[in-house]
Amino acid sequence: MDLMDSRIHAFATSGTTGTPVVWHRTADQIGAEAALLAALCGASEAGVDGVVSFAPPRHLYGHLMGIAMPTTLNVPCRLVSLTAPLRWAFDALHRPLVAALPAAIATLQHNLGVLRGLDELVLVHGSAVLPPAARTLLDDLGGRARLVDLFGSTETGLVGYRRSEDAPWTPAPDVTLTAEPGSGRLIVHSPRIAARPGGPDRTSAVLEDVVSFAPDGTFRWLGRSSRLLKVNGRRLYLDQVEAALRCQVPGAIARCQPAADPRRGEWFDVHVSAAGPADLADIERACRTLPAWQRPRTVRAA
Repeated sequence: MDLMDSRIHAFATSGTTGTPVVWHRTADQIGAEAALLAALCGASEAGVDGVVSFAPPRHLYGHLMGIAMPTTLNVPCRLVSLTAPLRWAFDALHRPLVAALPAAIATLQHNLGVLRGLDELVLVHGSAVLPPAARTLLDDLGGRARLVDLFGSTETGLVGYRRSEDAPWTPAPDVTLTAEPGSGRLIVHSPRIAARPGGPDRTSAVLEDVVSFAPDGTFRWLGRSSRLLKVNGRRLYLDQVEAALRCQVPGAIARCQPAADPRRGEWFDVHVSAAGPADLADIERACRTLPAWQRPRTVRAA
């Protein structure tokens, strides 16, 4: 891949507890994915007249939903935060598409009065596990809202989609999936696989996700082969959180345990063993020094 090509778009993983990884993709790949997403979301058929995006455009999901797809559809896009008032974002829109992160579901729930004034809403969710609160939001909006849940990564782009939280995932039309022998990790074959800077073009990638396949080609997500979480779309490695706690509290026996969360989709608790020299208060103080989004949901005795 020619790095001097002005058509190259660079996107980094969120990095977080690990080192960010940069992936390059071409303008053709971006354009193809934007058109694919617009079709899967039924944007033209639904008469989508604007996009409201909670996803930062510096990351692939945010760029696709907040820049590339609105350009493809020739509709405006309004970038919003989790804390800003939402009424202005939906002003003059009747059939918007909302690109949400897990934490955005609660923000939307708090603005039901605004959403109930819409004719129709396409709720697109991506970048992490769908929080249970999404079902409540859709129920509260009745027939005027529908869900499109996306499965993918910065490296692969879109891998699959589904239209309800309990449905299996359907591979994107240009994707073929297999499982890695032994580990069961998901292998994605697609013309939209990104390349590393200076590296060759690629048509396949191995993810940390583990899935089970059905005879009809759909799949269900079983978890990850590593201790990786995606907290509101940001990558968090629990091994590295534990190492950070041990640096601050030497000898501590503390284990990060993944947990489902109604707001963030996935989060974690810290379990502290009484066999170690640290008590709960020591670990709680250490946790408070972590960046806010890396802090555990609870600290408890093992």
